[in-house]
Amino acid sequence: MNKVLISSMVGKVVKINRGGPEARTGLLLSTGEDYFVLQTKEEGVLYFTSRHVKSITENTKQGIDFESEESESLVWSSAADFTSMLGDLKHQWVTVNRGGPEKIEGVLDDANDDYITLILNEEVIRLASYHVKSVAILVKKKEEEKAEDNSENNQSSNSNQSSSENKSNNSSQNSNSKNSNKKNARNQNRYYYEIESMDF
Repeated sequence: MNKVLISSMVGKVVKINRGGPEARTGLLLSTGEDYFVLQTKEEGVLYFTSRHVKSITENTKQGIDFESEESESLVWSSAADFTSMLGDLKHQWVTVNRGGPEKIEGVLDDANDDYITLILNEEVIRLASYHVKSVAILVKKKEEEKAEDNSENNQSSNSNQSSSENKSNNSSQNSNSKNSNKKNARNQNRYYYEIESMDF
């Protein structure tokens, strides 16, 4: 896709490609020599290589529906070319390509004009740079964070409830133990009284 054409759309909401795993709608933030940056609602900032983009769509009358965070709060690489941009993302967890069998996730270890290197658990993956269509920094979604917070709060609540139940059970056991001791003492006093009253 032509750099001049893409540059003319910076600041507009556009749809990248018409369908498939690489189709995305978002705000075009900036362009480089052979890539551009798109702000999306679902995945934040995406970096697309221009050579793999088949189409860019804009609605000149009504526009395209798009709601997301203010672009002023976002941070993205403004490197001159795609390889340099990947250098800015080193040692971060990234998703390469958006879906299908070509989707790969891992820590970006190295990048050059020939291939990029990802580390995933015990695997070292080298992917030809030419086949990289898009790259995104994988960030935790707010819904997942809320779910984790709720899970931690539930565990804390269950722990407190269990502790409270244990205290209640211990208190009940102590009360029963005291009542039992008192009863034994009364029975013992009665026993001695009966012995003393017997006439031998």
